[in-house]
Amino acid sequence: MGQVVPNVFTNQIHDFNPGIAKSGLFWTIRIPDERVEVDLDDATASMSLSGVELRDFFNLPNALMHGKSIHGDASFHVRWHGVTSHVHLHDDVNHFDARVIEDSATIQWSAREKDFLFVSDPEETSTTVFAAIGQERNGIFF
Repeated sequence: MGQVVPNVFTNQIHDFNPGIAKSGLFWTIRIPDERVEVDLDDATASMSLSGVELRDFFNLPNALMHGKSIHGDASFHVRWHGVTSHVHLHDDVNHFDARVIEDSATIQWSAREKDFLFVSDPEETSTTVFAAIGQERNGIFF
């Protein structure tokens, strides 16, 4: 695996993303409610999507400039489970309150475009660096 050099994208050949909305919101899609399950009492959550339409912009600068791209799609399943710790974050000054469960997460994914198919290792081989689920209130909802 090559070394990643900041601001040099010659080693990046794929950049799958849904694009940038006219509002400026980028790389974000709405996930239908029925594709997400959350049970904070049981400290579990999951999210599954298949065939999500994306564009392959090939590298980050090209994606940010909405340059040349080709059609692609992705599928994934993410599962959060197993309590590591419970964290309560509260900030009266900045109107923020969150109750978070730090836990483990696993993922299995695939992405394809006309010439390539990328497939992750099986979900059970995932390694968690950091994962969390929870609830937060901020702004006018504080």
